[in-house]
Amino acid sequence: MKTLRRLEADPDVVRLQRLLSSHGYFKERTPPDGIFEEVTHENVVVFQLQHVDEQGQALEADGVVGAKTWWALENGSGEAQRNHFQPIIPDGLTTRRQQLLEMIYNEHAKPVYEVPDGSNRSPDIDGYWGNTGVIGQPWCCAFVSWVLREVVGGYPIEGQHHIGVQNMWRAARRAEMETPEPKPGDIFVQLKANGKGHTGFVVGVSADGLSIYTGEGNCGNRLKIGLRQKNSINYYIDCLRDAQSLDFARSKFDVQKVGGQGTR
Repeated sequence: MKTLRRLEADPDVVRLQRLLSSHGYFKERTPPDGIFEEVTHENVVVFQLQHVDEQGQALEADGVVGAKTWWALENGSGEAQRNHFQPIIPDGLTTRRQQLLEMIYNEHAKPVYEVPDGSNRSPDIDGYWGNTGVIGQPWCCAFVSWVLREVVGGYPIEGQHHIGVQNMWRAARRAEMETPEPKPGDIFVQLKANGKGHTGFVVGVSADGLSIYTGEGNCGNRLKIGLRQKNSINYYIDCLRDAQSLDFARSKFDVQKVGGQGTR
């Protein structure tokens, strides 16, 4: 499969756009068929933020559609997009952070995935929007807000059920919630152009300190336990502000050896 880049006119762009659409992208604006213009480029970047390659590694969100992104487009949900990590709660966390991770893992074990595939919807996903009146849109930020409400009993980031990544980040920055070093229970933020982005929770940190384990919605069209390089993350938010120290256990989230819940 050839490599595609922004603004190249090519018949394969039609296939690219149809695959993106089948995974629930282009909800806001529909691009012209076969033209790799700004709208298509933006949606490729967001798709890359939310999917892994054949080795289970997060895609580089550069907007270039090469072999790894083509594979993910062809395998954008279901078993191919699972990392099969065994969820764990690291030792050394505050009670509130333990509760937050337990909530994420309980949802993950259901499992939660889009029905139908690419719709951004399911009974569980619709519930993540709270009383915002919104459904059927990219839901990573809505999941973060829902978890915080369930665990904290309210909305710690300016009292709002945030549904947009960049607005949530701006509100957290105003409230001086940015933190330089990720801790389980913090929020990770990835920002891209024109209001695009992705978010979820940190659930662990690798032993070498170079990667974070994540609990994130709208990733591979499901709620997922993932692994991301720290250098791919723009910011971290500590909205619990519970004096959690950096003296918590770093360990590998072992890959599950046998099938169980969450095989979708």
